[in-house]
Order: sequence, then structure tokens, then C-alpha cells
Amino acid sequence: MIGVAGCAQLGGAGVPAPSNLRITDFSSGSGNTDAVDIQENEESISSPFSHDGSGFSSGTYSANINIGTLNSNYNGNAAAVTLEFGGFIDGTIPAGTTFSWDVATGSNTSLSAGTTSIIGTASTTQDSLGFSGADDGVGKKARLTFGGSKAGFVFPSPNDVWHIEVSCTATSAGGSASAQVDIEYTFVL
Repeated sequence: MIGVAGCAQLGGAGVPAPSNLRITDFSSGSGNTDAVDIQENEESISSPFSHDGSGFSSGTYSANINIGTLNSNYNGNAAAVTLEFGGFIDGTIPAGTTFSWDVATGSNTSLSAGTTSIIGTASTTQDSLGFSGADDGVGKKARLTFGGSKAGFVFPSPNDVWHIEVSCTATSAGGSASAQVDIEYTFVL
């Protein structure tokens, strides 16, 4: 009986929580760590927001967006920027772990014109890199809707900031852990 009880106790030792999590823009081979790929949902638009993940530093990507480029690329094409994100959550991940991706407007957002929103449904897969066909990366998308009307858009002003947070929470029977990357676009002339 002692042997059986010992086996039962080992079986009940529990599952560890996920740990050492990081978001990458690759699932195997090499790529960028603490980074996501960024793509304009309207693929026909040459978007200054799209990025391959290589410019992230310590989990943050910062870029200047020329307001004149927005006028050239979006006027007559779309009244909003809609960004998709591709990521893979890596780390020590126990069997049976579930995943939940999230996209949020960050606290550093400061816009004089336009409104931000988050659309879509969060992906629940570890590998949420794909953008083609029915795949839409991490599921949720960040949207910046320009001000104005059909008569003309009103774009953000110089030094306005659009801050986006992309995160993933991994949950096992032993607990949860998460990782996040930040994206900051500063609008310039």
C-alpha cells in the first residue's frame, strides 16, 4: 500500500505555471525576440505602420509616422488604419496550457484628432503568426479612425502618439504568466 500511496502523491504533485515567457515573431529557426510583426489589414495600402519586427528593442518598437504620407496613402483608400499583429508565445510551457492574446490602446496614447479602438476576437493559439487567408494573427486589431469626413480627413497632429500593447497570457493548471510588447507611433511633419 505504501507504493500505491506514493504514486498517488506524485501524480498530485501538480503542473507548474508557465514561465520565462516572451513574444517572438517566429516559431522555429531565427527571428526577433520580444517583437511582433505588424501589417495593415488593407493589404492594398502601402502603410507606413507595417513592420517586420526587426526594430523592436527591449520589447518596444517606436517609429515616426509622416502625416503627409498618411494623406498620400489613405486619402481615397480608407478612413482608418487597421493593424494586425503576428506573434508566437515562447518559454517554459507545460502540457495542457491555454493561450489568450490581447491588443490594447496604451496609456501613452495622446491624439488631437481621430479615435482609437480595438476590434476582432482574441486568438487562443500559441502560434498566431499568420496573416493570410482566414488567419489574422493574434486576432484582435488596433484601429485609428481619422477625423473629418468625405470632404477630407483630419489626421493626428505633430507629436501626437498612438501607443499599442500586444500581450499573451498562458495558463496551465499551475497558474498563469504573460508577456507584452509595446508599439509607439509618433506623428511628425
